[in-house]
Amino acid sequence: AKLASLNVTKLDGTVVPASSLWENGGAVVYLIRRMGCKLCREESLALSELKDRLAPVPLIGIAGEHLGHEEFTEKYWKGGLFFDLGKKDWFPIMGSGRMMFSGLASYMFGGVVAKNVKRVDEKNIEGNFAGEGFNLGGVWVVNAIEKKVVFEHQEKSWGDNVCGDPAQFEKLLAEVDRIKSAMKSSAK
Repeated sequence: AKLASLNVTKLDGTVVPASSLWENGGAVVYLIRRMGCKLCREESLALSELKDRLAPVPLIGIAGEHLGHEEFTEKYWKGGLFFDLGKKDWFPIMGSGRMMFSGLASYMFGGVVAKNVKRVDEKNIEGNFAGEGFNLGGVWVVNAIEKKVVFEHQEKSWGDNVCGDPAQFEKLLAEVDRIKSAMKSSAK
Protein backbone atom coordinates (compact mmCIF):
# COMPACT_ATOMS: atom_id res chain seq x y z
CA ALA A 1 0.00 0.00 0.00
CA LYS A 2 2.85 2.40 0.75
CA LEU A 3 4.44 1.88 -2.64
CA ALA A 4 1.21 2.59 -4.50
CA SER A 5 1.05 6.04 -2.91
CA LEU A 6 4.56 7.01 -4.07
CA ASN A 7 5.58 8.84 -7.19
CA VAL A 8 8.65 8.64 -9.39
CA THR A 9 10.15 11.27 -11.64
CA LYS A 10 11.15 10.79 -15.25
CA LEU A 11 14.41 12.28 -16.50
CA ASP A 12 12.48 15.19 -18.04
CA GLY A 13 10.97 16.06 -14.63
CA THR A 14 7.53 14.58 -15.24
CA VAL A 15 6.10 13.10 -12.05
CA VAL A 16 4.39 9.72 -12.49
CA PRO A 17 2.42 7.66 -9.96
CA ALA A 18 4.49 4.60 -9.10
CA SER A 19 1.43 2.37 -9.43
CA SER A 20 1.38 3.13 -13.17
CA LEU A 21 4.69 1.27 -13.50
CA TRP A 22 3.14 -2.06 -12.55
CA GLU A 23 -0.53 -1.52 -13.38
CA ASN A 24 -0.56 -4.27 -16.02
CA GLY A 25 0.25 -7.00 -13.52
CA GLY A 26 3.50 -6.33 -11.74
CA ALA A 27 7.11 -5.19 -11.98
CA VAL A 28 10.62 -5.92 -10.83
CA VAL A 29 11.80 -2.73 -9.12
CA TYR A 30 15.51 -2.16 -8.54
CA LEU A 31 16.44 0.60 -6.12
CA ILE A 32 19.84 1.69 -7.45
CA ARG A 33 22.20 2.85 -4.71
CA ARG A 34 24.53 4.75 -7.05
CA MET A 35 24.70 4.51 -10.86
CA GLY A 36 28.50 4.96 -10.91
CA CYS A 37 29.16 2.24 -8.33
CA LYS A 38 30.76 -0.84 -9.89
CA LEU A 39 28.96 -3.09 -7.41
CA CYS A 40 25.61 -1.58 -8.45
CA ARG A 41 26.58 -1.88 -12.09
CA GLU A 42 27.21 -5.59 -11.61
CA GLU A 43 23.68 -6.06 -10.29
CA SER A 44 22.29 -3.84 -13.05
CA LEU A 45 23.95 -5.96 -15.71
CA ALA A 46 22.65 -9.19 -14.13
CA LEU A 47 19.08 -7.86 -13.88
CA SER A 48 19.28 -6.44 -17.43
CA GLU A 49 20.21 -9.90 -18.73
CA LEU A 50 16.84 -11.06 -17.37
CA LYS A 51 14.74 -8.47 -19.22
CA ASP A 52 13.54 -10.85 -21.95
CA ARG A 53 12.96 -13.63 -19.39
CA LEU A 54 10.85 -11.27 -17.26
CA ALA A 55 8.70 -9.90 -20.11
CA PRO A 56 5.94 -8.82 -20.09
CA VAL A 57 6.71 -7.90 -16.45
CA PRO A 58 8.71 -4.66 -16.68
CA LEU A 59 12.14 -4.11 -15.18
CA ILE A 60 12.19 -0.73 -13.42
CA GLY A 61 15.18 1.07 -11.95
CA ILE A 62 14.83 3.91 -9.45
CA ALA A 63 17.87 6.06 -8.74
CA GLY A 64 18.30 8.86 -6.23
CA GLU A 65 20.03 11.27 -8.60
CA HIS A 66 20.56 11.93 -12.32
CA LEU A 67 24.35 11.84 -12.03
CA GLY A 68 25.79 9.27 -14.46
CA HIS A 69 22.51 8.21 -16.05
CA GLU A 70 23.84 8.48 -19.62
CA GLU A 71 26.67 5.97 -19.18
CA PHE A 72 24.51 3.81 -16.91
CA THR A 73 21.70 3.37 -19.45
CA GLU A 74 24.11 3.00 -22.34
CA LYS A 75 26.32 0.29 -20.81
CA TYR A 76 24.68 -1.24 -17.73
CA TRP A 77 20.88 -0.93 -17.64
CA LYS A 78 18.21 -2.15 -20.06
CA GLY A 79 15.08 -1.44 -18.00
CA GLY A 80 13.04 1.69 -17.43
CA LEU A 81 14.80 4.35 -15.36
CA PHE A 82 13.03 6.69 -12.96
CA PHE A 83 14.17 8.86 -10.08
CA ASP A 84 13.55 9.48 -6.38
CA LEU A 85 15.61 12.66 -6.31
CA GLY A 86 17.34 13.13 -2.99
CA LYS A 87 16.36 9.57 -1.99
CA LYS A 88 13.50 10.99 0.09
CA ASP A 89 10.64 8.58 -0.61
CA TRP A 90 11.69 5.17 -1.89
CA PHE A 91 14.92 4.66 0.01
CA PRO A 92 13.39 5.18 3.50
CA ILE A 93 10.59 2.71 2.71
CA MET A 94 13.09 0.09 1.55
CA GLY A 95 14.35 0.12 5.11
CA SER A 96 17.90 -1.03 4.41
CA GLY A 97 19.36 2.05 5.99
CA ARG A 98 22.76 3.52 5.41
CA MET A 99 26.25 2.11 5.36
CA MET A 100 29.34 4.20 5.84
CA PHE A 101 31.94 3.34 8.45
CA SER A 102 31.05 -0.34 8.64
CA GLY A 103 31.25 -0.59 4.84
CA LEU A 104 34.62 1.12 4.73
CA ALA A 105 35.92 -1.11 7.53
CA SER A 106 34.60 -4.21 5.77
CA TYR A 107 36.45 -3.13 2.65
CA MET A 108 39.72 -2.21 4.39
CA PHE A 109 39.92 -5.32 6.59
CA GLY A 110 38.93 -7.97 4.05
CA GLY A 111 35.26 -8.36 4.98
CA VAL A 112 32.25 -8.99 2.78
CA VAL A 113 32.57 -5.64 0.97
CA ALA A 114 36.20 -6.42 0.05
CA LYS A 115 35.10 -9.82 -1.27
CA ASN A 116 32.31 -8.19 -3.29
CA VAL A 117 34.73 -5.64 -4.79
CA LYS A 118 37.18 -8.43 -5.68
CA ARG A 119 34.38 -10.38 -7.42
CA VAL A 120 33.42 -7.33 -9.49
CA ASP A 121 37.05 -6.46 -10.27
CA GLU A 122 37.50 -9.97 -11.67
CA LYS A 123 34.65 -9.21 -14.09
CA ASN A 124 36.38 -5.97 -15.16
CA ILE A 125 33.35 -3.84 -14.34
CA GLU A 126 34.42 -0.25 -13.97
CA GLY A 127 32.95 2.36 -11.68
CA ASN A 128 33.50 5.71 -10.03
CA PHE A 129 32.80 7.38 -6.70
CA ALA A 130 30.61 10.22 -7.98
CA GLY A 131 27.35 10.76 -6.12
CA GLU A 132 25.70 9.65 -2.90
CA GLY A 133 26.34 6.00 -2.13
CA PHE A 134 25.66 5.47 1.55
CA ASN A 135 21.93 4.67 1.32
CA LEU A 136 21.52 0.99 0.54
CA GLY A 137 19.14 -0.21 -2.17
CA GLY A 138 17.52 -3.48 -3.11
CA VAL A 139 15.07 -5.30 -5.37
CA TRP A 140 11.31 -5.76 -5.07
CA VAL A 141 8.79 -7.72 -7.07
CA VAL A 142 5.44 -5.94 -6.98
CA ASN A 143 2.36 -8.02 -7.79
CA ALA A 144 -0.41 -5.62 -8.83
CA ILE A 145 -2.96 -8.42 -9.06
CA GLU A 146 -2.45 -9.28 -5.37
CA LYS A 147 -1.79 -5.58 -4.57
CA LYS A 148 1.38 -6.28 -2.61
CA VAL A 149 5.13 -6.75 -2.66
CA VAL A 150 5.72 -10.48 -3.10
CA PHE A 151 9.52 -10.43 -3.05
CA GLU A 152 12.00 -8.15 -1.34
CA HIS A 153 15.79 -8.19 -1.23
CA GLN A 154 17.25 -5.46 0.95
CA GLU A 155 20.96 -4.85 0.57
CA LYS A 156 22.81 -5.62 3.78
CA SER A 157 26.15 -4.32 2.48
CA TRP A 158 27.65 -2.75 -0.61
CA GLY A 159 27.56 -5.38 -3.33
CA ASP A 160 24.86 -7.57 -1.72
CA ASN A 161 23.51 -8.56 -5.12
CA VAL A 162 20.20 -10.43 -5.39
CA CYS A 163 21.45 -12.22 -8.51
CA GLY A 164 24.47 -13.50 -6.58
CA ASP A 165 22.31 -15.33 -4.03
CA PRO A 166 20.89 -18.43 -5.76
CA ALA A 167 18.03 -18.93 -3.27
CA GLN A 168 16.94 -15.28 -3.46
CA PHE A 169 17.33 -15.26 -7.23
CA GLU A 170 15.09 -18.32 -7.61
CA LYS A 171 12.43 -16.71 -5.37
CA LEU A 172 12.51 -13.57 -7.52
CA LEU A 173 12.03 -15.60 -10.71
CA ALA A 174 9.28 -17.72 -9.15
CA GLU A 175 7.30 -14.62 -8.18
CA VAL A 176 7.71 -13.14 -11.65
CA ASP A 177 6.48 -16.43 -13.14
CA ARG A 178 3.42 -16.30 -10.87
CA ILE A 179 2.63 -12.78 -12.09
CA LYS A 180 3.08 -13.79 -15.73
CA SER A 181 0.76 -16.76 -15.21
CA ALA A 182 -1.89 -14.56 -13.59
CA MET A 183 -1.57 -12.04 -16.41
CA LYS A 184 -2.16 -14.79 -18.99
CA SER A 185 -5.19 -16.08 -17.07
CA SER A 186 -6.74 -12.62 -16.78
CA ALA A 187 -6.21 -11.99 -20.49
CA LYS A 188 -8.37 -14.99 -21.45
